[in-house]
Amino acid sequence: MYKLPFTEVNDLWNTELRVLPHHIYKLPYFTNEIKSLLVTTKMDKITNTSNQNLNRAYRIIDELRIYETWENLNSTCNLVGSVKTGLLMNHLDIDFHTYSKKFSIEKSFKAIAEISKNPKIKEVIYKNLLDKEDMCLEWHLLYEENPERIWTIDIIHIKNESPYAGMIERVTDKISAVLSEPLKKKILNIKWESEQGTEKIPGIEIYQAVIDDGVETFEAFEIWRKNRQHAEISLWEPTL
Repeated sequence: MYKLPFTEVNDLWNTELRVLPHHIYKLPYFTNEIKSLLVTTKMDKITNTSNQNLNRAYRIIDELRIYETWENLNSTCNLVGSVKTGLLMNHLDIDFHTYSKKFSIEKSFKAIAEISKNPKIKEVIYKNLLDKEDMCLEWHLLYEENPERIWTIDIIHIKNESPYAGMIERVTDKISAVLSEPLKKKILNIKWESEQGTEKIPGIEIYQAVIDDGVETFEAFEIWRKNRQHAEISLWEPTL
């Protein structure tokens, strides 16, 4: 059987991450040795990319003084989501939930105005959901690291009486508690594969599939996802 020279294998690598799309591994000219090498190298590249993005995320948080801004307004600011769990891949999102003892729209605007003084904040999107079940104000800030890397910073200012108050924090802590290194690698790999398409898949779905149902590959995740109902707000929590 014809074996593809390693130089030709190398030419197939994605130019940004230097990793191969999942379907490439099924081609017949890959020996088991080459497949093993590429899978290992692919996971190393994915892990390195995740770590680099995580480090950058924390630098952005410090640069924008997000914690300090809310604390100066007698409010609590909690980091949640993929940055907090260490499961950030290439969707450049940073998520916060904030709470105030004395909630007010004015206080929310004041905090966002202060954060948005940074010239790298290029756009701010605001939603008032106080009359909805969420009972919150949504802020979505676009931070331009460079023209090719635009971060979305989601800051959700939630009333203390909201049924969702503290829920995402609890889920984030539970995910972190059960997250072993093998589980983390499976999740990051599926995240990377999913990001090759145009649909943005909520990370919480991937976490549930891997942690609760033992899904190990993107192909298995696609099947898993087709066979379940999608909720606008996921109420899933891992079992400790």
